[in-house]
Amino acid sequence: MNILISGVSGRVGANLAHQLIGQGHHVRGLVMPGDPKADKALSLGVEIVEADIADSDRVRAAADGVDIVIHQAAQILEGIYQSERMLEINTQSTISLLEGALASATPVKRFILASTDQTYQPFVTHQVTFYEDSPQQPADIYALTKLLSENVCRAYMAEYGLPVTILRYSSILAANEVLGVLNPVWLNYFVELATAKNRIPWFGAQHVDEAQAIIKDLLETPDAVCAVTDPNGKSWALAFTDVRDVVAGTLLALENSNAIGEAFNMVSPVPVSYTAAARLIADNTDRPYRDVTMPFYWGPHVSNEKARSMLGYKPQYSFDKMVETALAYQRGEPIDQIPN
Repeated sequence: MNILISGVSGRVGANLAHQLIGQGHHVRGLVMPGDPKADKALSLGVEIVEADIADSDRVRAAADGVDIVIHQAAQILEGIYQSERMLEINTQSTISLLEGALASATPVKRFILASTDQTYQPFVTHQVTFYEDSPQQPADIYALTKLLSENVCRAYMAEYGLPVTILRYSSILAANEVLGVLNPVWLNYFVELATAKNRIPWFGAQHVDEAQAIIKDLLETPDAVCAVTDPNGKSWALAFTDVRDVVAGTLLALENSNAIGEAFNMVSPVPVSYTAAARLIADNTDRPYRDVTMPFYWGPHVSNEKARSMLGYKPQYSFDKMVETALAYQRGEPIDQIPN
């Protein structure tokens, strides 16, 4: 089959392309002009189409003649572009690809949208589990653009019968990224984002000064690995997901007709404890271990039970297995994924 992947040079896109080409499919990949990672996709045998993802005419044309569209391209980090540009990159591009699928000389058999668990607003200070039918209440522009894209896809399926599937990913890591997580700069990003532009911080305005003071101290050791707990000693947790599990789940969604019209959380086996992950990283690297007590809790759980029951999704890579692969990559040994 002929398959179009937007964002083909990214961590998921490149690994998907590698798997699909290995299965004998032809992969066409959309990359932004000047993308420094485009050569990575080219080396895999991808047919490269260079176009600004907000260029509607070029993006529509890229979908002509393909059997499947997998829309991976997205702008995630806020502050790099204005909000209007993020809307163009994340939502307008979805409309352009859907229009391209409608106009394609070859009927499109499946349209896969990569979305995010952030549409649930997972930045909460109490323990909660999110399911596919949980309320979607985005609290930032990125999550909003993804929810808009989901609704656009549903509308095109309802109006035109396009076979759409939505996959909600969470905190995906490739081998070259695993050993660098839980650093003070990463932790600071969430606090700074939550308080920028006069936002109402999700963890409560009463905790802002204390949180910023803690992180200011941590930034003195920028390579530290942070074992974060709340004031009661409860570890923070996050659904770090191995790129190999995400690719395997995405392929299952492509192959299973029951996935049409559905949304699935495509996430890790279990939430990863910050304290356990930090200890594992510190024990296997020269990064200093730091116990960090933040004035609030964060540890959302995103259920993957629907993907397990409907698609046969069986995520294989716990955080310790992710670290094993990362160490193998660091030693220069062959690994079963394409680094980001």
